[in-house]
Order: sequence, then structure tokens, then C-alpha cells
Amino acid sequence: MRHIDTLSDTDLLLLLHDTVDSRAFEVIYSRYFQTVYRYVYRIMQDRETSEDLVQNIFIGLWKNPDKPTIENLQAYLFGAAKNQIAKHFRKSKFNSVQMEFIRDWESTNATEEYLFEQDTRATIEAAIRRLPSKCRSVFELSRFSFLSNKEIAQKLGISVFTVENHIKKALYYLRQTLSVMILVLSIG
Repeated sequence: MRHIDTLSDTDLLLLLHDTVDSRAFEVIYSRYFQTVYRYVYRIMQDRETSEDLVQNIFIGLWKNPDKPTIENLQAYLFGAAKNQIAKHFRKSKFNSVQMEFIRDWESTNATEEYLFEQDTRATIEAAIRRLPSKCRSVFELSRFSFLSNKEIAQKLGISVFTVENHIKKALYYLRQTLSVMILVLSIG
């Protein structure tokens, strides 16, 4: 049998799937960790967060070796990285470095993508303007002024529970608005 380090990704995945071979996992980890980490770090600009997200990807691979057939391990890992980053962004607020990266990233897109993004942004901004005033204030303080729920509650003289409800309501409304927009775009 060939040395495990020389096995293809497909063979390593089979070993991981069939025998939950820790050596196969270690080879996959050493083969891809740095590459995936650099990709995540480029976006997150935070060492600890990037390490945590990449660790989550590999833990998921280790704990769920019975995932649907992975045709291309590298593509799978980068897709998982994108998902981890998106999940992290949904749960947290952006820091200034991340916001700058997003702005730079947007500016490099093609004209058509740029126009689509502008339409999306305009739709989101219009949706935010249509929120009830208290809900809008809470949402903007949370997402654009980066205040914690407790800080918002103190500033507006409301409970943290009320702040959380306003944010949930705003996010639900924005999701609904974007869902309709995507439906219209897919039909048109």
C-alpha cells in the first residue's frame, strides 16, 4: 500500500468515510488547513476568528464523514469556508477592516454585478426606511453604529428584550423583502 501522504483526496475521503481513519484526517488537515485559513483570514482580518472558523470546517468534516459524496475536496472546503464566513457575519457585526474589504471587493466586480449590488443595496435601504421608526432606530444602532443590545436599550430607554424583538422583526422583514426581490429577478 502507498504511503498515506501520497494518497489522492478521493482515497483519503474513502479512508475517512470507511474507517474514520485519523491518519487520513491528519493528512487532509495538513494538506488544506493553511490554504483555507489564508482565504478566511483575507476576509475576516482576525487571526482568532479565522482559526475558529477553519477549525469548525475541519471538525465538521471529521464528525460527519458520511457527508454526500465530495467530488472535489478543495472546492468543498472553500465552499464550507464561505458558509462559515456567512454564518459568522449573520451572527456578528462588521469591524472597519471587514467593511473596507467588502467595499474593495465590491468595487472589483463587473459592471453588471455592480449594478445588481446597487439595486440590492437600494432595496435594502428602502426596506430599512419602511420599518417602523423605533424598529428602524434599533436596527440602525445595532448594525451601523455597532452598539450592543444593552447599549441600545440604555440609549433608547427600552428593555434589552424589546431591542432583541425589534432586531428580529427588522431582520425578518428584510429577509422577506429580499426573498421577493430574488423571486422577481428569477422570473424576469
